[in-house]
Amino acid sequence: MSKRGSEDLFLAGHPVLLQSSPFAPGPAPQGNLADDLVLPTLLFMALGAMTWAVRGSSGFGAVNGCVFAGVTWGAAWWFIARDPAARQSRRYSSGWIILALTIGIGISGNRGWMQWPSFFEGHLQLNSPQGKFVEIPKIHGFIWLFIAGVPWAGLGACLLAWCAPQRPLKIQDWSFRLSCGIGAALLAWTLFRLFPEVFLPLFKNLKQQYADPQANPNLRRLIGDNRAALTHLGCYLGFLGYEAIRRDWKNVILIGTVGLVNGLGWALCQNWRWAAGLWPQANFNWWRCWESCGGMSIGAAYGVAYYLVNRKTTSDDGVVAGLSANSHPDLERFGAYLGLLFGLGLSIKNGLKGWANIYLGSEEYWNKILWRILGPIMLCCLLWLITWIKLRPLPRGFQGNVFPRDYRLVWMVLITQNVIAQLVTGPYSVWNEMAFKIYYILLLVVSGTIVHHFFRIRKLQLQPERGCT
Repeated sequence: MSKRGSEDLFLAGHPVLLQSSPFAPGPAPQGNLADDLVLPTLLFMALGAMTWAVRGSSGFGAVNGCVFAGVTWGAAWWFIARDPAARQSRRYSSGWIILALTIGIGISGNRGWMQWPSFFEGHLQLNSPQGKFVEIPKIHGFIWLFIAGVPWAGLGACLLAWCAPQRPLKIQDWSFRLSCGIGAALLAWTLFRLFPEVFLPLFKNLKQQYADPQANPNLRRLIGDNRAALTHLGCYLGFLGYEAIRRDWKNVILIGTVGLVNGLGWALCQNWRWAAGLWPQANFNWWRCWESCGGMSIGAAYGVAYYLVNRKTTSDDGVVAGLSANSHPDLERFGAYLGLLFGLGLSIKNGLKGWANIYLGSEEYWNKILWRILGPIMLCCLLWLITWIKLRPLPRGFQGNVFPRDYRLVWMVLITQNVIAQLVTGPYSVWNEMAFKIYYILLLVVSGTIVHHFFRIRKLQLQPERGCT
């Protein structure tokens, strides 16, 4: 027997080794390039172009804006990935994906980036209101946009990977996974504190300025932004390292691809600092153009990852996650609806707050009023969700379609988010704002057309069994 034949025989007798080996023969991919790569990528990019531009609009920003984008991407990935049946042909198709991307991308927004764009102009700002800066090589802009871009998209991919482990995890496995991420984040934070000259641009030449944050407020913000970006990168690398140790190579590819593609995309986009020089006579909101472009980069990263790890497979091995019947359908329903409730609830609250800020003023006042109204409503919806699942449970191993109305759910997300985008973009009398309103409608047409295409593909499949919504 040949050496290759003996290796195949050995792996065939050890299914765990067969799954964990990066060279093991896997299930044959099914589908085509358009439905596995082109259309998913266009969908995620169109959604990113709208949601990430809204991310920096009135009422949003930071975590709130990233939650707005995360729930939209999560609902879209979940919808195009799942089959209307118990057995799934794509590994990453769980209803938990909605909540995973909502939280993962939301957490990524807990930091700033306003101190890096000036690097592309050769400026390290010391006190921007007073016009104080020093010259800095432009390469620092590329470096820090890459460092920021990798975990900004990648942390969402880490949590997405948790929705489809190659092998079930026990409590000790989860403890080790979380320890890897948290431990690597703490290590990165410690390294930043011990070696500031490595992570703070021109630190050796500007020690006195860095030590005087009152006179140099931009440096104070830069310290916080660089520390947060490095800490998030450490967390991302820790979770990635765990998947490599566990030899779950699809999770490694998913997380690594999303981080690398978006890191490169953000660095190349340069915060659109080149736009004003390219069109010097134009009076336009170039920063929002950069936000939209940054969202396209994240969407492209998830689209490429979707193609690499989430193509259809044919397998009779029930151990492969995503292919087996529903082992916990009620938990999956809870996860999907919790993601929608949390993501859309916060988006609606922040959208109304942004609209009030534009047309009425007093953003903080309206934020308090909206929390008093929508907070209890969201809590009541959560209690109703739990009660509804308890009263209409699905058995373990349920053979029907757990989400027979998923098409309506994804359209609910698309329409709700676009209405919010219209609310926080204004007033109509400002042509820059009106241009973005039209832009968002066009993006809705593009994303809605792609979603409908995937819905039509499903109608060509066998009719799913009736299930509970």
